[in-house]
Amino acid sequence: EKVANEGSELPTAPSMDSHLGRSRHLRKLEHGEQPTPTQPPRQSSPPHQSSQPQQSSPPQQSSPPQQASQPQQSSLPQQSSPPQQASPLQQSSLPQQPPQQQQPRQQRRQGRHGSHSLSDEMAANDDAHTNAQPERQEAVKAAFLHAWRSYEEHAWGDDEVNPLSRTSIKSFGMGLTLVDSLDTMHLMGLSSQFAAACEWVKEELTFGTQEDVNVFEVTIRILGGLLSAYELSSSTPLLDAAEELGLRMLFAFDTPTGLPYGTIGLRSGRRYNPGWAGGASTIAEVGTLQLEFRALSRHTGNPAFEAVAQRIMAHLRNMRRPPALPAGLYPTFISPTSGQFTSQHVTLGARADSLYEYLLKQWLFSSKTDARVRSMYAESVRSIMKHLVKYGGLRCNNCSYIGSWNFYTKAYTNSMDHLVCFVPGMLALGVQQGVLEEVEHMAVAEHLMRTCYKMYADSPTGLAPEIATFRNHERAVAAESQARHNLLRPETIESLFILWRQTANDMYREWGWEIFQAIERHCKISGGGYSGLKDVTQHGVEHNGKMESFFTAETLKYLWLLFSDGSVIPLEQYVFNTEAHPLKIYPEYQAGAEFGYVPEPHEVDEVYTQWMRLPGAPDKEDVRVRSMARAQLLAKTELLQYVRTQRQIKELRFTLTGSAAIPR
Repeated sequence: EKVANEGSELPTAPSMDSHLGRSRHLRKLEHGEQPTPTQPPRQSSPPHQSSQPQQSSPPQQSSPPQQASQPQQSSLPQQSSPPQQASPLQQSSLPQQPPQQQQPRQQRRQGRHGSHSLSDEMAANDDAHTNAQPERQEAVKAAFLHAWRSYEEHAWGDDEVNPLSRTSIKSFGMGLTLVDSLDTMHLMGLSSQFAAACEWVKEELTFGTQEDVNVFEVTIRILGGLLSAYELSSSTPLLDAAEELGLRMLFAFDTPTGLPYGTIGLRSGRRYNPGWAGGASTIAEVGTLQLEFRALSRHTGNPAFEAVAQRIMAHLRNMRRPPALPAGLYPTFISPTSGQFTSQHVTLGARADSLYEYLLKQWLFSSKTDARVRSMYAESVRSIMKHLVKYGGLRCNNCSYIGSWNFYTKAYTNSMDHLVCFVPGMLALGVQQGVLEEVEHMAVAEHLMRTCYKMYADSPTGLAPEIATFRNHERAVAAESQARHNLLRPETIESLFILWRQTANDMYREWGWEIFQAIERHCKISGGGYSGLKDVTQHGVEHNGKMESFFTAETLKYLWLLFSDGSVIPLEQYVFNTEAHPLKIYPEYQAGAEFGYVPEPHEVDEVYTQWMRLPGAPDKEDVRVRSMARAQLLAKTELLQYVRTQRQIKELRFTLTGSAAIPR
């Protein structure tokens, strides 16, 4: 169940500089510079002023326009009959946009210390249509400050806060809520809180002692949070921390298939999967790393991160699949040693959800040039429509929903995780961006959005359960008996935000405002912070005593963006990772470019014929060189030797400074 890390047994590697971007720390040592001695990490407390967060002006708690507790039925999409089965999607074998000319490496690397901020981009977009709802935005901002104050006062530097007992919760050992909330604070203009949090990252955040680290969760929350905040602010210590974390996680990918183990120990060097998973990784764990690792490669100049992430995609494309499994569907568990699925369970909920989301978002991240991942997403949507989307009939007034399915026995479960409520936004984004052109797919997105709203509206508290069930002859969406709790999850708000951006239908803003008001009524703790509920079906609410980091990182961010101007984080220029961290789309991510999809050496000639007809395509020999370099890097001994070299440098730095902290 627990596989020891064998990297320490490898011989010292020769220089990999011919095809690896040099680490910043490696360059310093090779040029004879002595690392600056550092003091052992100190126990810090938040700045004095942070206990009362500073604002340029207090939020206006203006009441929203008067509205009914339930939107008028006449304003909702009609559901007299379910949408027709979608026809097969048109797939293009060619990228839709030609790769652009790359910037010289030196010019691109200037972004580490001199990239322009988000405020500069917004100022340049003066002609954007102004349609913000500032009073509601201020109410959401005030809610964030109420939540942040509880964390700041009772859990500063720890992972999460219990707002009931006013104590900290330790889990990741990485300041989870603080790092996860960085870009939210930056977007909301909370400059003093953002500065204090960045100072904590610079002075206190270290990696190397944490055990039982979930690679997926740390990637989307910590690595994604650091990278997004770096891109928005150009604060170099944030990138320094992201680079260190990425290097320390690379050994998780040392498997025969390239699929990573789900859990690692940064101190012990163990990599393993829990016994209850049968030694397998979840499909979400292996398929939800690609955006963050690609961005990390670009910003550090180190192609190792992009290479290991793309090796996963190559495996998923080329693996042997069970004959009964429809194309485009991925069961929940996959073995990192055999590379085969170990489960027959197919769902868009827990343990699988974000894989499908990232198929679309990898294509968007490539400026719509990676035809292979586009084809994978389109194939998945066709199978989702055929096998997973159901229409209730006598259940929930013929609402649409997505249950789970056993592809072998064909057994279908008429329940839906709240996690599945990311799907309406995903489908709408795919339609708007040109992957799914059929009108039926947008109709399904809108119908599923209504069902996700009903999970809230049909609940006595106005808050959704963790899992909803759809029973015969019941018009309402009911809570699953064993999953009546609410964790303040973001997925419904995320889809409302995307559908609002795509359709400008005010109904989606009204639904979001209703949900926010229910959170304020039932989850707000008077002394500071917010707490999830144990049972949303009870009027006398009982709190669970935990404020999840995704509440400030995702739920409140998406609510604030729902009421924002459309020019704030335009979806044509940014892709949100699955933890709501916006990452900017760069030309280097295009297919064939330096940090984009690159074919394997034996595929270069075949794949390149698709690019030759496009103006501005990358040079064929450049693509071949990058392909050979990545193949060499991905060889087991080469990659492990490179990781070992990084560890030896860190050990040397420890010897020179007498401190476990890595000088930056």
